[in-house]
Amino acid sequence: MTRNMIKWLACALFCSLPAAGAWADGAVYAMTNALGNNEILVYYRARTGNLDSTPVQVIATGGGGSGLQLSAVDSLQSAGGLQLDPDHHFLFAVNTESVNQNNGSGSYNMDCSQGTITSFRVASDGTLTFADRVFSGGLFPNSLTVKKTATTNERSGGGNNKAEGGDLLYVLNAGGPEAPLCNLTPDTANTPNITGFNVDSAGHMIPVDSTQPIDPGPAAGTGEDCVDAAGFAALTGAPAADFACGLNPPSFPRSPAQIKFTPNGNSLVVTVKGTNTIYVFPVGENGSVDTPTTTQAIGALPSFFGLTFDKKGRLLVTELFGSATSIPKGGAGAVSSFTILESGHLLSISSHVSDGGTAACWITLEPATGKYAFVSNNLSASISSYAVANDGSVTLLNGTAAAPSGPNDLAIATEGGKSFLYVVAAGSGTVGAFQVNLATGALTALTGSSVFPGFTTTPSNTVFPQGIAAY
Repeated sequence: MTRNMIKWLACALFCSLPAAGAWADGAVYAMTNALGNNEILVYYRARTGNLDSTPVQVIATGGGGSGLQLSAVDSLQSAGGLQLDPDHHFLFAVNTESVNQNNGSGSYNMDCSQGTITSFRVASDGTLTFADRVFSGGLFPNSLTVKKTATTNERSGGGNNKAEGGDLLYVLNAGGPEAPLCNLTPDTANTPNITGFNVDSAGHMIPVDSTQPIDPGPAAGTGEDCVDAAGFAALTGAPAADFACGLNPPSFPRSPAQIKFTPNGNSLVVTVKGTNTIYVFPVGENGSVDTPTTTQAIGALPSFFGLTFDKKGRLLVTELFGSATSIPKGGAGAVSSFTILESGHLLSISSHVSDGGTAACWITLEPATGKYAFVSNNLSASISSYAVANDGSVTLLNGTAAAPSGPNDLAIATEGGKSFLYVVAAGSGTVGAFQVNLATGALTALTGSSVFPGFTTTPSNTVFPQGIAAY
């Protein structure tokens, strides 16, 4: 082969290569939750776990986020508002469609704007293409969960067609005053609910005709269910009026927090802070859900928040206030673990294992070994690490394994025998990145993102990031 021919082949190969960022081994997605213009930021992830500092793509959901509601570092008041499907073919995002945001003067947003969900197709390089946007079936959608199905029922007109290899998606609609302020359909739209959708091969979302209500507690009053408004406001720095019950968006300590399929896909689990209750819904073969089994912690203090599962399907759940007998109470974050029985009832394994943080809300399991769980403590700016034993019991490893600013949602990606933890650091408007030591559970900081476009720390800020997904 002549030297000129070699040069020509080398040039042809070089010129055919994609831009440097396209060589990324994965992607991390973060949601701006901006009022009126919710967007997804796409970051390339290297094999080492480091992120490109700036997003390779910024794409609108077509809907509006919540903007500033109760807290600038937890405006959605939930976990799991941004979800990848198991094959990383689709990304789903919640749009609360809030009309007004809390201006910090004690005047809380009250509106009847039904929420929406957006789906995106995920390209081979991790970038996104808009696929669909539909009404969520209720007010203030704040959490999603998705699983693969062998077939997807597509309902159109009265027909019932089959599409192979779809997803089953459920949304948690956390808003909705019990007073009949909003005349929406279905009937349960005036209370929190869960609503299901089939997702076809193009990313279109089709209602499953399956909606079940969630009871967030009394619509008005004081005490355990509605919390000491003045005291809780003193802890968070938010106006006391933000803790009134029965509003849309919901009162933070009263609203449901997360929805998630069990690993076998046979049940849906929902946590409700206001009544400290965990719902377990059986899921039928057609994707519909039936009447749930509920387990309420003694005392009914608002506590249960984020959830995940160990490698044997046992439930790990965060508790904002652990075993506290009254709230507000700082430094009382904890984790409990349960076995989910066939009846849907919960059998306690570990109870109220404290991490010493404040507002322990989000939790994720390191999937390669299944030996470690990580928890975001939102108001004490820390990530705690737990050891997860073979019997599902949990013990605290490190109360402050990392210290990002205002951490909320968490996601983990694995590659080449390594695991990487990503967190929305809502206090700094960045994505934090860490490598997990699979022998000890320790976290080592990696290169995360730069500040989100449009993020500031001033009252004029319109970006209140929450929601993260990664592969």
